[in-house]
Amino acid sequence: MVAVQPSTGDIIYDTFEDTFMRNELETRLLHIEPSEILVPHVLSTPTEKLIKHLSTGEGAVRIEQMPLNDTLSVDYNAAVTFISEFYSKSEKAETLPAILELPDIVIKVLAALIRYLKEFDLSSMLHISKRISSFVSKSHMLMNANTLINLEVYRNNINNKEEGSLFSVLDHTRTKFGQRQLRKWVGRPLVDIEKLNERVDAINELLISSNPKKNKLLTLLKQLPDVEKGLCRIYYGRSSPAELVQVLDALLAASSLFSTDVEPQFKSELLNRLFNALPSIRHDVSHYREMIDPTYASDKTKFFKSEAKWPDIPREKNNIKFVEGLLYDHLEELKTMTNLSNLKYVEVAGIEFLLEVENTKAKSVPADWIKISGTKAVSRFHSRYIIQQLKEREQHKERLLLLAEKAFKDLLGEISEKYESFRDVVSCLAQLDCLLSLVATASQANYVRPQFTEERKIDVKQGRHPIIEKLTSYVSNDIQFSDSQTTMVLTGPNMGGKSSYIRQIALICMMGQIGSFVPAESATLCMLDAIYTRMGASDNMMRGESTFMVELHETSDIMRLATPRSLVILDELGRGTSTHDGQAIAYAVLQHFIQHVQSFTVFVTHYPSLSQLAAQFSDKANNYYMDYIEEENNEE
Repeated sequence: MVAVQPSTGDIIYDTFEDTFMRNELETRLLHIEPSEILVPHVLSTPTEKLIKHLSTGEGAVRIEQMPLNDTLSVDYNAAVTFISEFYSKSEKAETLPAILELPDIVIKVLAALIRYLKEFDLSSMLHISKRISSFVSKSHMLMNANTLINLEVYRNNINNKEEGSLFSVLDHTRTKFGQRQLRKWVGRPLVDIEKLNERVDAINELLISSNPKKNKLLTLLKQLPDVEKGLCRIYYGRSSPAELVQVLDALLAASSLFSTDVEPQFKSELLNRLFNALPSIRHDVSHYREMIDPTYASDKTKFFKSEAKWPDIPREKNNIKFVEGLLYDHLEELKTMTNLSNLKYVEVAGIEFLLEVENTKAKSVPADWIKISGTKAVSRFHSRYIIQQLKEREQHKERLLLLAEKAFKDLLGEISEKYESFRDVVSCLAQLDCLLSLVATASQANYVRPQFTEERKIDVKQGRHPIIEKLTSYVSNDIQFSDSQTTMVLTGPNMGGKSSYIRQIALICMMGQIGSFVPAESATLCMLDAIYTRMGASDNMMRGESTFMVELHETSDIMRLATPRSLVILDELGRGTSTHDGQAIAYAVLQHFIQHVQSFTVFVTHYPSLSQLAAQFSDKANNYYMDYIEEENNEE
């Protein structure tokens, strides 16, 4: 699988083995959220089901097929030749060796994708791509499709809208590009404790800091357009003058607002690094901004200030003025020749240099004048000389438009050469926007900074569900895991809050590793490498999968992938089959997690025998019972 972002040139690749349920593929597609998918002409049935599921309904993804006899996606030598020719035309051909080191199948898929993008003139950004990364990274937590859906990370499970999701709780960004960056942060929590502490330190300092940079930044971000997309349109030569002015003004404001010499510094190295990067483009942006006049953004012929840089433009303007001068000289000659002292030029219906004569004086009009229009009172004419000069002027105007268009394209091309440095600054602004968004989250009532430890330990006091508490009051609960308590067997009546509680556990851990403060009185968290969930028992009829099949395969995947550093949540495992069989399956799975996987595991069940198993492994597992008290309202 290869994913390309044409607006940035970023390339994400991966190779993986999948089950027939295509969970791995679904995970990647949910994270990447493609707008279009290019697929082989022939697909396996499970893959085709998943693709069709994605291509229907709201937010449907466009699906395109490769040619039937496509060679690039199957012939490695042809793919290498194609990619080598593509990147050899780039000024940054040093990208090629890194690409040729990718797995053979990735090279074949990338070649087919580049060829497809070339059809729409969207491949040029890949020439300067310096961000080629594997989807699976050791620096980020792994969350598969089930986890994203079950925890309502991006969309709620009621109407599939963003409202009521974890992302909606964390998203206080002020820019579109910041929001896109935050989405990446939410989907890829950090597992490097040093990088995580660096991010949380920055958030904490912004929360309590009185540094004037903070308020300046807040004001700036509110005013910024979508600079990232604007830069993309400039790079592809599709920007209008008005858009160009908007982008340059935004970059100029961002690069001019903060001075590394005068402004006070932060304690956070991350904040200083991000802020200090902003002034780096000020000289280049000022240079381009001084070339243009924004008041004439609707007229490219007047858009450019620099006559020295584009001398042909003022030359053609002078040629037009010269022709117009000849026309006015001609008017004076006609006044003398016709004895019409009040003869003048008028413009009617877009037709210029019309000689307007009162109908009572029509006898003074020469016979070779051509009548263009008239009324009951006046008639309007062009002399043959006027027609000739207007043709000459029109030719100069056409040349002027072509020159102005060429100058504008040249300017866009010149700015595109600075695309990478400009994009890097936009990336810094996006990260700052994300940090401020998490500051807004942290400033909410009863949110606390989590403490991170290298030990295998989760200790949360009075934790709350971050999404539910936005909608209604929520009873807080503690969470405790350690080497001596890796497994929680949770029982209780229906509607007792078990599902909300287990989601709360996962969401708090996830929020912590994003860098966010968490809803609790206190929280000590260890670094998790993944969160796996198996929740719900509804059939996925859209994809032709039964409850029991889904249960078995999802649980099997978790058992295969989970490590002692994972958090595993299994809710009502075994409900998809008979009571006897379900109980046997649940018992065997729980025993396997306690004895072999040894991950932090929350096992929600109605089977009494599982409580006995937890008692058998009391050094690793504990039984918990969850209930509720219903208050009677005696008011009549």
